[in-house]
Amino acid sequence: MPSKVLKEIFGFDSFRPGQEEAIRAVLEGRDTLAVMSTGGGKSLCYQVPALMQESLTVIVSPLISLMKDQVDSLIQSSVTDAAALHSGLSPEERWEVERRVRTGEIKMLYVAPERLRSLEFVLSLRRAGVGLFVVDEAHCISEWGHNFRPDYLFLPRAVRDLGSPPVLALTATATPRVRQDILRSLKMRDPEVVVTSFNRPNLTYRVLSAREKKDKLPLILDVVRNAAPPGIVYATTRKECEELAGHLRRSGVHAAAYHAGMGASARAEAQERFMTDELSVVVATVAFGMGVDKPNVRFVVHASVPGSLPAYMQESGRAGRDGKDAECVVLYRGADLGRRKRLVTLGTAGAGDVGSLFRSLAGLDNGGRVNVPPNALAALGGVDPDAAWIVLGSLEESGLIHRGYDLWAEVEVRRLEEGTEGLREEVAAVHAALPGSGTIGLPELARRAGVRPAVAQGAIYRMMVDGTAEIIPRGSVVDVRLKTSTLDEHSRRTIAARLKSRANAAYARIRDVESYSTLTACRREYLLRHFGDTEPVAPCGACDVCLGEVQEMSKPARPEREPSLLGTGAAEANGAAVDPDLFERLKRWRGEQARRQQVPAYVVLHNSHLEEIAARKPRTIHELGTIKGIGLRRAARYGEELLALVRGGETISLEQEAAPSSYRTHLDAADRLLRSGQGADAIPELARALELGGDEAREAVNRLLKLTS
Repeated sequence: MPSKVLKEIFGFDSFRPGQEEAIRAVLEGRDTLAVMSTGGGKSLCYQVPALMQESLTVIVSPLISLMKDQVDSLIQSSVTDAAALHSGLSPEERWEVERRVRTGEIKMLYVAPERLRSLEFVLSLRRAGVGLFVVDEAHCISEWGHNFRPDYLFLPRAVRDLGSPPVLALTATATPRVRQDILRSLKMRDPEVVVTSFNRPNLTYRVLSAREKKDKLPLILDVVRNAAPPGIVYATTRKECEELAGHLRRSGVHAAAYHAGMGASARAEAQERFMTDELSVVVATVAFGMGVDKPNVRFVVHASVPGSLPAYMQESGRAGRDGKDAECVVLYRGADLGRRKRLVTLGTAGAGDVGSLFRSLAGLDNGGRVNVPPNALAALGGVDPDAAWIVLGSLEESGLIHRGYDLWAEVEVRRLEEGTEGLREEVAAVHAALPGSGTIGLPELARRAGVRPAVAQGAIYRMMVDGTAEIIPRGSVVDVRLKTSTLDEHSRRTIAARLKSRANAAYARIRDVESYSTLTACRREYLLRHFGDTEPVAPCGACDVCLGEVQEMSKPARPEREPSLLGTGAAEANGAAVDPDLFERLKRWRGEQARRQQVPAYVVLHNSHLEEIAARKPRTIHELGTIKGIGLRRAARYGEELLALVRGGETISLEQEAAPSSYRTHLDAADRLLRSGQGADAIPELARALELGGDEAREAVNRLLKLTS
């Protein structure tokens, strides 16, 4: 039952609106589109079915940080058959994950969309048997969406080559038009469409006018002091992130910047410190926070107008996920809006760009195909990088080119078995052309073997799987087939008209933001209507217009209060006072666990979990498992150590090994509970027995379950 998985693994007693409906549709094998507001629990819509099915679930996600956090969190709940594949892994690490997929050890696989450009990888997934294909941030596939990603356009081809498994598409920010585009683009069959309310009553929406750039800092400081941390300030550029973070620090706010120009370790440190409430404010570009489950964000400030209303709903929705009051503030300055429009102009492609890119491709024609690194396309055509992908997609939509699966740029040979007996002809030819060791480009290898690059790649993959060679692929090149050698004027005009239509849509999104920023009517209702939500809310009582503040934007919305030393919400949890000494002991314990496992501290347990433990002071593992979001499995894993801290004693040293027979106490307790019909209460005891006793315990547990079934 879905509710049993929800309680045991994720620690929740009931589903949020729309979750159960989407999960049941998925379990029935139906294509499903779920549109849920940020913080609505979209990930459970695939995680619960994935844990109930034997087949492989593939989750396409655009963010490495999201994938890593979700996998780490699942492992904390003893779900060990989840993994991620992304560019942050070494070639050896990627190959190991792929090996585990082929052997059936992985049942939940997170992948970046560009990974599905590999034919060999898709075929290996097909052999493993994909039972559910999940498209997260599905608005990225829509040309009318606010975060269009060209690699998403290839997903329908990958789904077809995977054997057309059921598809679950998820997004927080789809207008009715984008929803239809998602259904069409993913070729969803008789889909179940679940749309929950976009209304977040606990969020207050405000727009503050900033005449000059220097006016922004005082306005942000007002929000920080009135709403109380933690909070996020979104900036448009890396430079603005650094400047605002520096100004806030000089004003006494514990703030840090976060943007793509920083090193990975610096970004990870900033995120972890924010997640554990060591930082009051993060000043970041808009990618920060996507998919990160931090419930107690008390404010989200946009230092410049957002790029679109869908983007704003997604970004502002990271506030108040715990259901408590939170502030969503936009600083409106006309010059910033003009900059948004200029960015659209710079990224707009026209007929000249279409002709330039096509001529570049035709000039590289080699037997009707072009193989170049993806990042070289823009430079070849002298086109803006973003525009290059849009032009390429338009050329493909018009039937003038066909972009297939990507190929490896080169391969490094580390070991090559002698002899070609039993190898197919093309595999033997590639085998003979490979160097005994060292690196060779795939196009050069294909030329030596007398085969197409795609055939050479397939032959290498076959050798890798069979163990006749140890080869590490590196880099990638696009594989474009030209269907014509010239671009006629009609095609050029047709494509240019399509690109102009997209540019007009981008301008329309900016005009929507401008309208929202200058409203004299309810802001909440304007946002809801934009997404087709007809719920009557005006006057909402939680936007500056309905509160009568529009002409008094500098007036504090609430009396100032001092933030708790324990972090927001730590002073009490669900009405019970938090024991500050116990809270600090729990934080130290969590830090030790995180260092031992080499994961961020918030992956072990969130601050909200620690606060709840320090307030409720559970006496048993079962009581610990009833705390929202912990779950019975995580309670079983850490229960004894946490309960020792609650009692005021010392936990067992992390390096100390449990005695081989110590699992028997938990096994005996599980036996008593099972025989008395208390199966749910027995789960933590069984899990702890397995953790302490290894193979010996596993055999004993199996015997017990057979006797009591």
